[in-house]
Amino acid sequence: MNNNNFGIYIHIPFCMSKCAYCSFVSKRANEAEIKEYFKHLNRQIKQESNKFKNRHITSIYFGGGTPSFVDSRYIVEVMEHLNNFYNLANDCEITIECNPCSITEQKLNDYKKSGINRISFGVQSLSDECLQIIGRKHNAKQAILAVELAKKCGFENISADLLIGIPNQTSSMLLRDVKMLVGAGVKHISAYMLMLEEGTRLYEAVCINKSISIANDDECVNMYNCAYTLLKKEGYNRYEISNFARAGYECKHNINYWQSGEYVGFGLSAYSFYDNKRIDGFNKFDDYYSFVTQGIPAESFECLNKKQQIEETLMLGLRLQKGISLKSLLNLGYDILSEKQEVISLYIKNQIIQIEDGYLKVADNMFGATNQIILNLLP
Repeated sequence: MNNNNFGIYIHIPFCMSKCAYCSFVSKRANEAEIKEYFKHLNRQIKQESNKFKNRHITSIYFGGGTPSFVDSRYIVEVMEHLNNFYNLANDCEITIECNPCSITEQKLNDYKKSGINRISFGVQSLSDECLQIIGRKHNAKQAILAVELAKKCGFENISADLLIGIPNQTSSMLLRDVKMLVGAGVKHISAYMLMLEEGTRLYEAVCINKSISIANDDECVNMYNCAYTLLKKEGYNRYEISNFARAGYECKHNINYWQSGEYVGFGLSAYSFYDNKRIDGFNKFDDYYSFVTQGIPAESFECLNKKQQIEETLMLGLRLQKGISLKSLLNLGYDILSEKQEVISLYIKNQIIQIEDGYLKVADNMFGATNQIILNLLP
C-alpha cells in the first residue's frame, strides 16, 4: 500500500442530461435541489475532517455527473471547506471534470482562483455523428474551443477522455480525434473501451432492441493499438492501460488508486478506502442526507482480508506501465516469484511479462491481454 499519498474524491451527481452509455449516479436538478445537496456535502466535509486531520492530501478529484454543470460558486465553496479543514500539499493535484458545453470563461476563472489546477474534459469523440449516437450534448467544435478556453484561462494541465468502440467509429476516425487533441495542446489523453452497462439507453439499443451494433473486441483492440502507436510517436507515455500523458502530466489521483493508495469520498455514491476498509457510498439522496445529518444508516464497510488485498494489488498494479512492486506483494505475504514460478518463467520466456528494478510488468505489446495475465497470477 502507498502510505505517502491520500486522495479526496468529491461526487457531483448533476448533469444537463443522461448520456446513452452512462450508469453513474446522476440526475437533472433544479437550483433548490443543487443548493440542498451542496449544503449536505459541505457539512459532511467539515464533520469528517477530524478523521483525516493528520493526512497529507496529495490529490483532489471532482467527478460526477458533471461538476461543471453547477454554478461555480458551489465548487468554490467546497474548495474553501477543503482548504480550511484539511492539510493540502503545496503541490496538491486538484482536478475537475468538465463538459465542453457547460463550461464558461467565468467558471474556469473561478476554478483557477479556488486552487483547481487540472481540467478533465469529457470529449469522448470529435465526430459529431458519434457524439449524437452516445447522447452527448456538445459537438466537436465546442470540444476544441473548450480546450482553447481552458488554456486562455491559465490551465496547462488539461486532460481529455476518448471512447473506443462507439457505433460507426473507425480507426481513422479515432486517429483523427487523437491528432486534433494533440494539436490542441492537451497534455493527457484517456482512451477507454466503451462498456455496455445494463439499464442504459445504449445497452437497450444494442442488446435488447438490436437497433445499433458496436465494434467487436478485435476491432476495439485494433483501434486501441492504432491510438497507442500514434500517441507514443507524439511523445505521450502510456503509464496505465487506458491513460497516456506527456512527461510530468500523469494523473496523481488515479495513480494513487492503482497503487492501492488511500482516499476518502464525499457526496452521493462516493466510495472510500482507508485503514484497510472499503466504505460504501449512498446511492439515494434521502439516505445520503440522513447519513450526514443523523449518522443514519450506519456506514457499511468491508475489511479486506490478505487474499483480497493481494488480488486488488495485482489487479490494479498490473494496469500500470511501471507494473507492480514485488516488495509490496511480499509485504502482503505473497511471494509471487516462488508461488507462480512456472507461469512466470513461461511468461518471461514468451516475452509476455518482464521484471525490471524490482517490478513485475506486462510487456508493452501484451497490454490487451492484461486481464488474462492477472487471472493466471492470482494466488
